[in-house]
Formats: sequence, structure tokens, C-alpha cells
Amino acid sequence: MRHKFPHHGFTLIELMVTVSLIAILAAIAGPSFKSSLGSNRLSSTANELTAAVQLARMEAMRFNQRVVLCRSTDSSTCAASSANWTGWIVFIDADANGTRGGSETLLRTGTVGSSLLVKPSSNISTNTDRIIFRPDGLARASDGVTLLTGTLAACVASTSPADNVREVNIAFGGRTTVRKKNASGACTTPTDT
Repeated sequence: MRHKFPHHGFTLIELMVTVSLIAILAAIAGPSFKSSLGSNRLSSTANELTAAVQLARMEAMRFNQRVVLCRSTDSSTCAASSANWTGWIVFIDADANGTRGGSETLLRTGTVGSSLLVKPSSNISTNTDRIIFRPDGLARASDGVTLLTGTLAACVASTSPADNVREVNIAFGGRTTVRKKNASGACTTPTDT
């Protein structure tokens, strides 16, 4: 005797309705997810830059020596020319020449994600893309006297997220703040504020 088992499964119409609902949900959630991901990348890079600035300042006071935060392309030495930052290093500048020698202690490295840009303001560019903290914990402008005021801007060249820039502002030689900015999808050189 043969037993009949009921057939279980989806009909073609049920499957088409399910696939249509998934497509609609993906179309609604996709742009929001992309915006959220971009915003998180910007915030992460800005937070890493802020941490690097604060570390350089604290270690300068702790070791009673100059500590440098500079643009780096190899995570070991300061880059020679001014350009967008693809990475950075923080090191103890024992010989006070602004460049990292083999015996100088590397404190931290950082890199910029491929979809992001980090642009320095003119005061930082003029300092050959270096922020040099002295033993008193203050960074000075290129004249060596004036307290540094400058900005490092992390941005994504897109309108998603709407606030496509995170500016790490350095004021009074070391006080840092981060602010969001809507640059309408552009990545421009930040101002020294």
C-alpha cells in the first residue's frame, strides 16, 4: 500500500511575492545603509586623528621632548611633500629635527581608508604637514612663536552621507574639537579655524 504525503513548498506566486517584497525592502534600506557606513568611516577616521593629536600632546609633556604628528605614506617616516594624507605617524623627535630617524620611538601609526580623503589646512601644510608638540604640550605655527590653529578634514566625495566632512580642529596649540560639515559632496581644503 502506498502512502500519500502532502506536498509542502511554495507556489510560484508566493515565491514571486516574497522576492518582490525583499527587493522593495532592499531598495529602501540600501541608500540608508550606504549613508550610515560612510558616516561611520568618517567618524572613525576623525576619532583616530583626534586620538593621534592628543597622544602627541600628552607624550610631549610626559617625556619632556618634542613629539611630531606628520603625514606618512609608509607608516615609518614623514612624507616629504604636501598632499592629501593617506596615513600618519606619531613619534618622539629626540634630535628635534622634525624627521624620524632609526632610533626615534614610533608611538602610533594610522591609515586613511581608500574611499576617504584627509586634507590639511594651510597652517598645517605650511608646517610641511607636521604638527610638532613641544615639551610644554603646545604646537606652534611655522613661525615657531604663534600657537597653531589648523584643521585636518576627513571627507568622502559623495552626498551620502549629507554631512560628508569631519573636521578635526586644532586651536590654541593643542585643543581639539571635531565637527560635522555638509560640503555638498565636495572635498575641499579646510580653513584654519
